[in-house]
Amino acid sequence: MQFPAKLDRTLPADCGFKGDVLERAPRIGSAPLSSFGPENLILTGANTRHHVASFAGPIAIKAVSYGEVEWRLEGQRYLIRPDTLLLLPDGDEYSMTINSPEPSRTFCPVFRRGLVEDCWRVSQSTNEHLLEAPSGRVSLGFRRRLVSRSGPLGRALDNLAAAVLATESPDQLSWLFEALGACAADAVAEGRRELSRLSALRQSTRIEILRRLNAAREAVEENLAAPWTLMAMAREATMAPHHFHHCFREAFREAPRGWLSRRRAERAMALLRTTSKSVTDICLAVGYASMGSFSSSFARRFGIAPSRVERRAAGNRGLLI
Repeated sequence: MQFPAKLDRTLPADCGFKGDVLERAPRIGSAPLSSFGPENLILTGANTRHHVASFAGPIAIKAVSYGEVEWRLEGQRYLIRPDTLLLLPDGDEYSMTINSPEPSRTFCPVFRRGLVEDCWRVSQSTNEHLLEAPSGRVSLGFRRRLVSRSGPLGRALDNLAAAVLATESPDQLSWLFEALGACAADAVAEGRRELSRLSALRQSTRIEILRRLNAAREAVEENLAAPWTLMAMAREATMAPHHFHHCFREAFREAPRGWLSRRRAERAMALLRTTSKSVTDICLAVGYASMGSFSSSFARRFGIAPSRVERRAAGNRGLLI
């Protein structure tokens, strides 16, 4: 599997990783099938059209630096943009499609088998157990997670992308990849914490509630421009509105309205930084009906007006949002 086939010129084709250095630093660009599992990889490239019909690999992060890329898993569509990322468990089979007039750049770390699992084991074990079994191996099953790139996992991803763009040393990239693995393990742990925060008595009920809450959040992420109300979000979860509100706040420690406002602002910031769209077009694209309300909400969150955000030229977008 050669994925992706094309690299743009913002990323050096030869990052200087030769011979035994590949044992420490992630392989960057495209990768042969034999490297999935034993090595850390960063699959990155810019295309207007590309398709992977079916593939399953180790734990991985699906992310883009600009544009949008569609991943499909078990019939579910995930349209990933610069403000979101998708954390996949080992063995999740997916297809991937880029089909747009403007290039979209992927930036997808794939973890060597055992890295995230060991970070998870360390976070869940006592010091005594770790001293007795320093090299134990565990399997780590979890449901795929669609999360905002503004959180700890996204920030660690951005740090790695910045280091790649700056052609940092192999040792530095290796350290940053290990840190990213630790953040991925914590993202899995957060999914379990979300489940434990729900007050339903039965585990099966908590699992079902969290599944429905995530379905609603994914529906909103797919179309932030829609006029989302509490009733509309609850309908996506097949829950009564106030039951949905209560459970949403329990699990995610954020009210639906506050989460929606935050995600609209984060999407707007990503569009301002990675596209040449006008502020008015971006205002409408993230669900605001008026420029006044959009500008006020954006400025309250980021401390700057949308019109003053530094725009990145189309030919100089590099790897970062």
